[in-house]
Amino acid sequence: MSNTTKLLMIILLVVTALVVAQLIDRPPGENGAVNREDIIGKGSLDAFVSESHSYEDRFVFTCAPRSPDSRFDCYMSYEFREDGNILETADKKFYGNVSSENPIVLEFPRKENSTYELETVIEDKGGINLHKSEIKIGSATVENETVN
Repeated sequence: MSNTTKLLMIILLVVTALVVAQLIDRPPGENGAVNREDIIGKGSLDAFVSESHSYEDRFVFTCAPRSPDSRFDCYMSYEFREDGNILETADKKFYGNVSSENPIVLEFPRKENSTYELETVIEDKGGINLHKSEIKIGSATVENETVN
């Protein structure tokens, strides 16, 4: 191969990589590419927004894509603890077609005067970390929440 051919192949590979990065989880037919910063956030792959709702008898946690136009097929791993004891775990549980209208919803029972912790990780089908968060809820309020 000539040097010109090698150079053209390298340029083609770089351009292809940039196009793929722009099309993360968005097919070309949906108004073209999106801004990569909108998808992965500032220096992290935080493509989801998580919310927690506390009721007398239960907690409801939701995770939806940060961008209202995004849809994801993804895997979620989580660990839910009550007073330090693991109540429920999941390892790479599949959720399809996750969107603002179809968020991931986790619901857990709640007891009075207990402390609860939830750690979550959401990955895309390729294993890229899209969202990671930890939340600790005391008997009265959310004690702390960390989104990585």
